[in-house]
Amino acid sequence: MTTFSPVQQSQIGTFGAPGQPDAASYRREPTLPSNSPELVLIRGLPGSGKSTMARVLVAVGYEHYEADMYFEQGGVYRYDSARIRDAHTWCQANTRRALVAGRRVVVSNTFTRLQEMAPYWSMTSNLRILEATGRWSNVHEVPPERLQQMAERWESLGATGAARHPSG
Repeated sequence: MTTFSPVQQSQIGTFGAPGQPDAASYRREPTLPSNSPELVLIRGLPGSGKSTMARVLVAVGYEHYEADMYFEQGGVYRYDSARIRDAHTWCQANTRRALVAGRRVVVSNTFTRLQEMAPYWSMTSNLRILEATGRWSNVHEVPPERLQQMAERWESLGATGAARHPSG
């Protein structure tokens, strides 16, 4: 059974598929509404249940983005480590655009380091961070040695569940 722990809600700013211009080539950031919709970040290691939890939120009206979606072409996952930065930029840009449009969003990525969530902190004043802690096989067949490296990089939110804001 997967455990999903809500650990923070606090005050913490659509690109196409691969083959279209990189998200980094879009420079203007849209303006956010003053009453920002909710952004949920789900973090966890591969196989922890992040995508499963995100699908539950999609069923109740959230838009879902994750960096892995960037690598899906015609229903086939084709990971390219040289494009990981583009994938995260794509995910962040789609998240921002959905929030600006007033839609609730869930983002499920590993976020092993707290700083990896920093680009999302300025996107809304209505942020919730969840940790997925299940232990199933991962759908992208990440090798055990890579999973171990990710586990060793893991930064805890701490006993209070408060992630540090990049400015503090």
